[in-house]
Amino acid sequence: MRKQNDLAKPYPTKAARIAAIVLFILSAIFIAVGTYGWLMGDWNIESLRHISAKVYEARRIARSLEQPITGTVDLFGEGRGTVPLRLLSGIMNNAILVIILGITFLVNAIMLLIQPWERMKDFFCVQPALIFFLLFVYYPVVDLVRISFTDMRMLVPDPQEFIGFKNYEWLFMRTGWNWFKESLWITARYTFWELFITLVGGLLLALLFNRMNRSFSAMRAVVFMPRYIAVSTSAVVFIWILHGNYGILNYALSLFGIRGPKWLVEANTALMGVLILTAWRVIGYAMMIYLSAMQGIPKDYYEAAAIDGADGVQRFRFITLPMLAPTTLFLFVTTFIASMKVFQSVDVMTGGGPGTATNVMVQWIYNLSFRDFRAARSAAVSVIFFIILLVCTAATMRWSNRSVSYDS
Repeated sequence: MRKQNDLAKPYPTKAARIAAIVLFILSAIFIAVGTYGWLMGDWNIESLRHISAKVYEARRIARSLEQPITGTVDLFGEGRGTVPLRLLSGIMNNAILVIILGITFLVNAIMLLIQPWERMKDFFCVQPALIFFLLFVYYPVVDLVRISFTDMRMLVPDPQEFIGFKNYEWLFMRTGWNWFKESLWITARYTFWELFITLVGGLLLALLFNRMNRSFSAMRAVVFMPRYIAVSTSAVVFIWILHGNYGILNYALSLFGIRGPKWLVEANTALMGVLILTAWRVIGYAMMIYLSAMQGIPKDYYEAAAIDGADGVQRFRFITLPMLAPTTLFLFVTTFIASMKVFQSVDVMTGGGPGTATNVMVQWIYNLSFRDFRAARSAAVSVIFFIILLVCTAATMRWSNRSVSYDS
């Protein structure tokens, strides 16, 4: 009753208005200071470059002397706005944290004016998670876009210069386009086969192991276990298994008179070698997801179909498959995103080689940053790749809303 009465009181109260005003003032200060530091540091705005140059020089001297940063700088000249260089350096280093803190104050001020205090308590509990996502999920995406418009290089200590669309010009109109097409095609081939292995192989194994007894439970556990093994560890083991001369797979093939290829050395079999590891890891997971969905299908459907004379194939075609449509969609979307972003297995097993035979998109992005040291070009490719994934996923979800039934 007391809670209902509190909610019925008019708001905002006087205390809420005062708190909102204070938060508005703090948010304006923090956002302005943080934006100033961000423009001076990350964006290297020309009008602020003379100040940032003094900060960088003070940092260099402080590192060489192993002492704290000292000195001051006039923000507006003629002795007006004298600020310690150490403070400016801290603002430049923590500009994003300051901006996010200012945004948090602003949101809280608005919420205090539009809803009662009782509901604000719940909002306060959610804020740490929101701040976490802003700082570690959404800000990196925004900063990735910023880097794509600069000339950032990994081994160049000089401040980044804003160069506009030159990285995108390199990607779409110069040499980067051929690399991009080839890498995207390799990624698409890998994604197709992983989707096929996951959906078809997982469904067939689920049908095979759909028995509730101890022996089948043990076999299911054996098939599912590779999911828990680290990709890097599995990749090292499969390098030995797929070795052209001493690998156990080629030895097993030789027992049947088959001469196995050098899986990870020859360009026409390298991607297949990576897919062998992928199949070993993902098929058990898909099997367990399909099994859990199959257990949820009402048995009445199968009994009614059997009474009507439907055989096993017809029951599978007209009952099992339609009922598994939501599960298939889930596996399709999650597998599609994961396979398009494949990196660990390729990096450990082939490094994108031989040549460019396994140079999938994320491997190419990694090589651009840490082998060619062209971080800005890598950022431009990442932005375009992110847009491709976003469009493909959105199109799939929109299609599923019309075609997938959730009646089960």
